[in-house]
Amino acid sequence: MRAHASVSLTSSPPPLSLLEKILYDLPSLEGILLHWHTHGAAALTPGIVSLFSRRKHLLGPATLPGTSIQLLAACVEECLPRGAEEAGNSAWEARPLHTRLVRHRYSHSAMETQALLPPGVLVQKTVTLAVDELLVLCTGVGPWRLSRRDLHAITRALGLSTRRGRHATINPESFQTVEEFGMLPGMVSPFLHPMRATRLAALVDLPWPRCWEAHMREVAISLSLWESLVLPLGCLRPLLRSYAARAYPEVRLIDLQGTEQDTESPGDANASLPMALAC
Repeated sequence: MRAHASVSLTSSPPPLSLLEKILYDLPSLEGILLHWHTHGAAALTPGIVSLFSRRKHLLGPATLPGTSIQLLAACVEECLPRGAEEAGNSAWEARPLHTRLVRHRYSHSAMETQALLPPGVLVQKTVTLAVDELLVLCTGVGPWRLSRRDLHAITRALGLSTRRGRHATINPESFQTVEEFGMLPGMVSPFLHPMRATRLAALVDLPWPRCWEAHMREVAISLSLWESLVLPLGCLRPLLRSYAARAYPEVRLIDLQGTEQDTESPGDANASLPMALAC
């Protein structure tokens, strides 16, 4: 294996094309996910610890840390179908974790990532939102845009007045995701480093059309800028609740699922987006 320089969280990272070469020079995560499928996500070996350490030092904020990936895998195993023999589950739905990892080129936006994913798979998009003096993460499925209705609902859930909610800013320039979350802007997600001290006040789970789950849509969760874990869409909400409760229990979880629509078809995932606020 070639020697590579480490990536600091406080300095400018190398070009993504170079980091991509570094990633492909490392052992794949499939082996770790297979080990966890067999022995449980609590099982660590010297090789797994070493690989996660190398990923941290070589890829820096372009990847989730090993502790996040391990906790994510443990939470996913709780919500995945146990096997095809369970009522209503096909072998495809019940496929194990190590077969759900996909690799793709890096991208700079959820829209670009969506174009790289397999058919029937929706990107998980997460943005930072500054509401008054509060920092919020908003996460949803597909290349959505935050609507005025969403913003009003978030403001009410935070106990703020409408007037104070008018000062909300999406992806504020003053907020540095690498310093706060240890993630590049294209990697921001709810799967933060467990127990990492941040200013995060709330995680908002945005709605999606219920018919997407009926049509067996899946969601891609980023493990790095080049790796995504593909899960049944119906797993996402319980996964978010489970992960948040373990990783940052003091942060409020706001679920806006009561505002989802029934009329949108799976083929319209990129169409009829709500009116967007200026970013």
